[in-house]
Amino acid sequence: MQNQSTKKFYNELAMDYHLIFNDWDVTINEQAKILNKVIQENSIIDSKTLLDCSCGIGTQAIGLAQYDYLVTGTDLSPKAIERAKEEAEKRNIDINFAVADFMKLESQVEGIFDIVISCDNSLPHLLTDEDLFVASKNMLSKMKSNGLFIGSIRDYNQLLEEKPTSTKPNIKGSEKNRTISFQVWDWNDDNTYLVNHFTIKGDENNYETFDRKSQYRAYKRDEMTALFKRAGFSKIKWLMPFESGYYQPIILAYKL
Repeated sequence: MQNQSTKKFYNELAMDYHLIFNDWDVTINEQAKILNKVIQENSIIDSKTLLDCSCGIGTQAIGLAQYDYLVTGTDLSPKAIERAKEEAEKRNIDINFAVADFMKLESQVEGIFDIVISCDNSLPHLLTDEDLFVASKNMLSKMKSNGLFIGSIRDYNQLLEEKPTSTKPNIKGSEKNRTISFQVWDWNDDNTYLVNHFTIKGDENNYETFDRKSQYRAYKRDEMTALFKRAGFSKIKWLMPFESGYYQPIILAYKL
């Protein structure tokens, strides 16, 4: 099943996930600043409680907790949750972390929240309309009346025109201790694609290569909007990076 392969992908990637970024700590702070501004400008209610339902190792959850949101972070990957707990503890940040599938939030997560978020292109792991619809319904079930949902995905409207086959390598360190991260994408006719996520570690004398695999679906923005509307969300709109400052397009949707 797709959720099992996704869990395996993030379990394997958990200890290296920060290598995707030039400086993960800087990214935590920058993204939190932007997302807090999005929340303050778009919330209908006074928003304090927040569920990050695909929190990974805590990139958004940790940063937003520093803005005094009461954060719960859940993720499909036990290894990612384990690391998120460690990272929050290192920073003396109080976050309630737990393992949960965002297709089963209604039964696996207690309480309801002012804000629910799912960032970093997590939703496109759901490869079918029905799976994304089920996840959307579950996210809606965890929101208070007039609550706000915030999600981010890659700009698939643009990427589907180009169908790139790789990402640029992110190289960190020196010849004595270097890590290199990049992705290779293999596209299918149904706008899904297989990602081989490579992490190469070592020094000038020896490198070790790790290859983690996962699948995504390239949802256009109007496709995702239609599925969120079908699930019961209202007032759905998108913020592009030039508007928000965030590195991916952001979907905003409300439970009215």
